[in-house]
Amino acid sequence: MTKKIILLGLFLSVLCPIMAQKTAISAKDIEKTIRSTELERKSLSDTATINLYQGNGVFGSSYGPLGLHIDPSKNASFTKYGKTEYFNIHHYIRAKFGADYLIPLAHFYWEKEPVKTTNYSQNQSYYDGTISTHFEEAQNKVTVLTWFDAVNTNLAGIKINVEGKASDVIFKPSDILDVHYDQKLTQISKITQQKDQWKIELSCLNAKTIVYLNTNASVKLQDNNLVLKLKSGENNILLSVKEPISISAEKSLNQNSEWWHSKWQNMGIIIVPDLNAQKLWVRSMAQFLSSFNDQKLGLPPPMGFTGNHWSFGYPQDVSFVHAILLSTGNINLAKSWVENFADRIPGMKAYTKRLLNVDGIMAPWTFPYGDFEGYHDPAVPNKFYYEIHNSGYMARMAYETSVFVNDKNWTEKNAKPLIAELAKFYKSISKKEADNLWHIIIQPSTGQDEKGGVNQDDYLCALFSAEYCFQKAIELDLDEDGTYAKILKEGLSFPALKSQRGIYFTNRGRGESDFGSQKHPVQLNPLAFLPIEKTVSETSKTAYELRYDITMGAKKPYFYGWTLGEFLLAGSRMGDVEGWQKDWDNLRKADYVDAEWIQVYETSGVYKDAYYNITNGLITQSLLNNIVTDWYGKLEIAKCNPWKEKVYLQNIYSKLGVIVSGELEGKSASLELKAWKDCEFDLNGENITLKKNETIKKKIALK
Repeated sequence: MTKKIILLGLFLSVLCPIMAQKTAISAKDIEKTIRSTELERKSLSDTATINLYQGNGVFGSSYGPLGLHIDPSKNASFTKYGKTEYFNIHHYIRAKFGADYLIPLAHFYWEKEPVKTTNYSQNQSYYDGTISTHFEEAQNKVTVLTWFDAVNTNLAGIKINVEGKASDVIFKPSDILDVHYDQKLTQISKITQQKDQWKIELSCLNAKTIVYLNTNASVKLQDNNLVLKLKSGENNILLSVKEPISISAEKSLNQNSEWWHSKWQNMGIIIVPDLNAQKLWVRSMAQFLSSFNDQKLGLPPPMGFTGNHWSFGYPQDVSFVHAILLSTGNINLAKSWVENFADRIPGMKAYTKRLLNVDGIMAPWTFPYGDFEGYHDPAVPNKFYYEIHNSGYMARMAYETSVFVNDKNWTEKNAKPLIAELAKFYKSISKKEADNLWHIIIQPSTGQDEKGGVNQDDYLCALFSAEYCFQKAIELDLDEDGTYAKILKEGLSFPALKSQRGIYFTNRGRGESDFGSQKHPVQLNPLAFLPIEKTVSETSKTAYELRYDITMGAKKPYFYGWTLGEFLLAGSRMGDVEGWQKDWDNLRKADYVDAEWIQVYETSGVYKDAYYNITNGLITQSLLNNIVTDWYGKLEIAKCNPWKEKVYLQNIYSKLGVIVSGELEGKSASLELKAWKDCEFDLNGENITLKKNETIKKKIALK
């Protein structure tokens, strides 16, 4: 405990003196905050450790403890925490089930690893967008620096400085591929030299991708691998996907770091006195920016370009990240996803018609990298591809992005056509029954709680999504014949799912039998995923209070998927500081985050599924919503603030029309509110009216 107090004091001493007398956070404050969370390792473990992940939204990889990839011939125990290979969003195949799979490009690893190292260090600089690894063996000293160029997004760079001698480095194209759904495939590579660089042509099924390698090290082709003999001094290596290399390593490194510096300085940030919370904020934001692109190239897998577990992206899951992108001002990034969805409306409609023979759009459980033509033809891989609740999350992404873009033409082109078809889907599968309620019935179908059975009537998650879609369709004048208003007035079939406990069953068929055995607490959706309530309903409040009873394993504590992230976000919006702190403490108790607070596992203790961006999205939303939230249509400050010391925030975007900056301490907050549009809203009980670009300062009392 004493050590924790000392560390907290050191953390605060770095941040607080500079900011004590003002509400604005300086560029130095931001840089110090980001650098305070940088990962530093001082010893080389003799067992597997969390690999370090970096990318640029298009191209990425995890790197091992010696700065490059782990030798693929090594024992599987060395990849306990996941894969180390290059992945690029352009390199995918269409294979089993007519699905699209991201596949690896290559490995870059040491031919001979040092027997005994001294003066070891490994540092991940989130502020600079680099990973640096240093080790020594006898008189030989090696430093490896890696980055993925955030400007030229198909480019990756490596600098290896050598004093004395170093092992050769092997560039090995990935050949035998273990692909999702038990597929073992062979990737063919052809390597040729072209002037000052090497050309690697990769082919696997329909995928044909070219990688270029340029280096000032000596290179020879051996056994269809490239062997790089490092010289004493600086060895520069660049890898480019699709196009030859036309930039120096130095320029690539510089523009990459400048991009990261600018991004950290300009996007939204919170500064809190809990170092672990600050680590999760910074490292999560770095993961998002490393994993997601604004080029309409599709959704990466939930674990980004690590190669861990899944090979494809999920619209529901990325919606958990989408919300924090909007709140931090990464609006162009969030906007590009919705534009990508809107471009695919005809394909999604045809996909829905083929799978379910109904009108509208059932948002696919996974999204293709290529066309919808032939996607999942003749059949989807399993029952989960019929999860009929997903359309609500796509609708929320479309609607909330349109609010922030604040452009009528953009909304008409992108958001409204999407929401129209998503609402139409629920209209197509809604039926009024003898109880005068509207029920959602369609087969085949599956619910969000994956333990809750298939082909059930009235999945609770689908009812929540339908209500949201109907609400937004009405708001956007898309209710052409009044059906959506009629359904909402007469009522969706929530009463048919009401249990004696005061919560809803997950579906009508299974009823009470799901209680305590749910993988996900679907009942918390109105608190976490879809803002369909004007205030916390009694059913949502009761579900929150029973969250540990509803969900299997939670009391151990053990959590599946993103469940604990949803607990945290629900607690923030409930304003339950004590409950939130319990959930926060369970992050480590449940082995949900690693001891260094680098990343979040997909499920407690499932180490191979590291870097689960999706839960990071919920956690960062929760950290932010503790301080500022607009979930219930009003601006609430410090609704669930668990921190006694000062908290700072800057450039936090609210859908109510303002950018919020300032500081909180104890029972007061000093805020700066800048209107990004004409707006009127409630601020902790006070009505505020602002014109676009108007800025005011407010000091408010907190409860």
